Amino acid sequence: MNQPLSNKIIIYSSLLFTAVVSLPKLLALQRDGIIAAFIPFNVYEWLMQDVISFLFCYCIFLFNRKYVADFNKTFSLKKHGRLFFINAAILAVFTIVGGLLSRKLFFHIRTFPLNGYFIRLMTTSVFIFIEIKILVTLFYAQQKEKENEQLRLSNMRMELDLLKAQLNPHFFFNALSSLSGVVREDPQKAQQYISHLSKIFRYSLNKPEHGLVTLKEELAESNSYSELMKMRHEGGFNLDIKVDTDYLNQQLPQLSLQPLIENALKHNISTTEKPLHITISATNNILTFTNNLQPKLFAETGTGIGLANLNDRFKILVKKEIDIIVTKDNFIVKLPLI
Repeated sequence: MNQPLSNKIIIYSSLLFTAVVSLPKLLALQRDGIIAAFIPFNVYEWLMQDVISFLFCYCIFLFNRKYVADFNKTFSLKKHGRLFFINAAILAVFTIVGGLLSRKLFFHIRTFPLNGYFIRLMTTSVFIFIEIKILVTLFYAQQKEKENEQLRLSNMRMELDLLKAQLNPHFFFNALSSLSGVVREDPQKAQQYISHLSKIFRYSLNKPEHGLVTLKEELAESNSYSELMKMRHEGGFNLDIKVDTDYLNQQLPQLSLQPLIENALKHNISTTEKPLHITISATNNILTFTNNLQPKLFAETGTGIGLANLNDRFKILVKKEIDIIVTKDNFIVKLPLI
């Protein structure tokens, strides 16, 4: 909805207010009632009143649709005088036309001035302006929330780009350092190393719309990253992915798993004697990342992509937070999927 007073809202609201103001006339159907003594029921007069009321509501809504922004401001006769007088003119025209037609076409023994059209349409105007005020207030509140959300997303994308810029040089230099050793020891293994390295950089440079990727894409990048870590740590690192194919098309923020793998390697011992085991599984739309705990005495310097940033990205992009569980033997991170 581009503006609060759409054509459907105008028509439905006009019908609703017409029905509401016609109720007293319908009560005149009780011939022995008090209202019938003042307002005798005539089906043709009732139909005419409904038509005039509907046209009045429709005109008021249609005219004020152009000035909805003014309903979101404090009323000032100086600023909104023209709007006030035009609405008053519309009220006067419909009151006079309706009242004169009713007097001319239908005979009443006792009735209100202009057959009650001023009271009826004036009351309707109050309800219309209250509804417009409510709709406009809600509309601008939603617009503000959308703007804030877009701003948060823009800031998050910018932050993610900066974090990628921090990640790439850090990872690039470490990868080249490891590659030089692999080339000397095993040229064939070096080809595999370069292949996985190119996949990682291609993935990290990709900028998906809305910052989300499929779990299949994220796991493929994590698998390539883990292969590099296996070459670097030899028998000291192992990644086990246990994810059913049903979950592969679900989504999560890009680069969610690599920071978790880095975090596990940074804080835990990963040697042949004490290998680091990481397991990734999925159940009930939750991706679970688990690594065994064997803390280092002195942790390595991180890349700047921490758990707090990962949680912020999930809050904005997925509308849910990650869940961190630390047990005696394991460090567990649960990531919601969408």
